[in-house]
Amino acid sequence: MIAPQRNGLQQSAYLIGLYVQYLKIYLKTLVEYRADTLIALIAGIIAQGSTLVFLSVIFQRIPKLADWSFYELVFIFGLAATGKALNQALFNAPFALTGFIRRGQLDIMMIRPVGVLFQAIGNTQELNGVGQLVTGIIIMGYAAAHLDMHWSIGMVLYVIIALISSAVIQFAVLLTISVLTFWVQEVRSVIYPVNWLYDFTRYPLEIFHPLLRGLLTYLIPYAVGSFFPAAFLLRPEQYHWALWVVPVTAIVVMSITYCIWSFGIKRYSSVAG
Repeated sequence: MIAPQRNGLQQSAYLIGLYVQYLKIYLKTLVEYRADTLIALIAGIIAQGSTLVFLSVIFQRIPKLADWSFYELVFIFGLAATGKALNQALFNAPFALTGFIRRGQLDIMMIRPVGVLFQAIGNTQELNGVGQLVTGIIIMGYAAAHLDMHWSIGMVLYVIIALISSAVIQFAVLLTISVLTFWVQEVRSVIYPVNWLYDFTRYPLEIFHPLLRGLLTYLIPYAVGSFFPAAFLLRPEQYHWALWVVPVTAIVVMSITYCIWSFGIKRYSSVAG
């Protein structure tokens, strides 16, 4: 099939429209499978609520943790949890790539007039992310209501950019690992532990060893999309650099990952071959 010729603006509009169709299918799935959606919501509440209980128990013993108050920690946790849920709900492709290859679905994607990565993203929305996404937003709002935070349109816009950046950074890191599946049969044993590392960024980085802080900031920059945006919103005078570092990091990391993806997909040999 030969793809129609479009200029950059037309192609962007086409891809946006196509992704909207993917989202419509996803929303119809949520409505059609009401019981599964309800279970996902309840599971998200329980998962996030258990951490809040854990934090409450800790703060009954100590007034602050690494100079962060209880509600500041709750806000940090809420933003990080929302970013992870957004990634899980909309960018779950790295976990599905191995299955696409084994079932021959990647071969079908490659003959369509749309990028393979775009199709992989559009076909892998995760139901369980919805419950955690809703719960994470509620936790952020709950904490913000108890903090002296000065909200403006710009700050709300930054929260949206930070959450998208967080999801993109997580996606890029995991996709970089999943690309190895073009040469190695099983990489999920590596993807899952790397994914779990993100959970450390739900807490202030100061409580961890410097090596772990460096790992989560520079090598696997999860903290750039979770802890630092929250820290900027809570203490803008101390973390002012996070205003631009967060989106720039997401763009740079995703650009590098896309180059790695392009290199891998060009060397992919069909399962039928």
